Amino acid sequence: MVRYQEVADDLRAKILNETYPPGQPLPHSQLLAIEYGVSNSTISQALKTLKDEQLVIRNPTEGMIVQPPATVVDLILHGTHGHGPLPWAACCERSGTQGKMVTGKVATSKAAPDVAELLGLDDGDEVITRHRHATVGDDTVRLDEAIYPLAYVRDTPLAKRGQVPGGVYQALTDAGLEPRTIVRRVIANRHATDEEAKALHIVKRSLVLTYDQVIADREGTRIELLRFVANPARVRFMDEQVPL
Repeated sequence: MVRYQEVADDLRAKILNETYPPGQPLPHSQLLAIEYGVSNSTISQALKTLKDEQLVIRNPTEGMIVQPPATVVDLILHGTHGHGPLPWAACCERSGTQGKMVTGKVATSKAAPDVAELLGLDDGDEVITRHRHATVGDDTVRLDEAIYPLAYVRDTPLAKRGQVPGGVYQALTDAGLEPRTIVRRVIANRHATDEEAKALHIVKRSLVLTYDQVIADREGTRIELLRFVANPARVRFMDEQVPL
């Protein structure tokens, strides 16, 4: 492990256990350099890491000030509300904060091999991908892709940019594709791509949570692949009240 990462890990642990409590400054960088037996440049890199993680903020007169813990939103994956995750705004409200889901571009493309396999498509089949991102306040904390076989949703609101009137599941139902079963759900983690790290305002190569979910209709036809990439410091995946 690079030395500055070791220093950052130790300082992060002391911030989280409140050895350095919120609102208080960290020791001066020169004192930290002496304490850890490293150069000032190593301390600068470690402090930049903590600043990028929004654990500290620089004050011109007091130095690096420890920030209060950021709100973590419980994303309810399944419960009494039915199929799929609870709407993001409702999850934020339950977590005592405000957030929104922002719809981005809607693109048509040939299905990548893994997407084609998950949706039961043939090579060369096209899909519609709806890109979204979820915010808490001004911070983006989750990146989404919702992917649909083009042949099923070509003439529906799902193929158009903007909010889907009545919601995605209603649009699928209106198209004769009523969501019925979650046939696959995988939660994992991996290192963020540079693009994801930039969008989520996290350090490059940080770990992110990933979520893949495939939904089928009554006939077993796979109609949606939902993919999330989330900042694990801001989002927690959660189930509740699921029948055994």
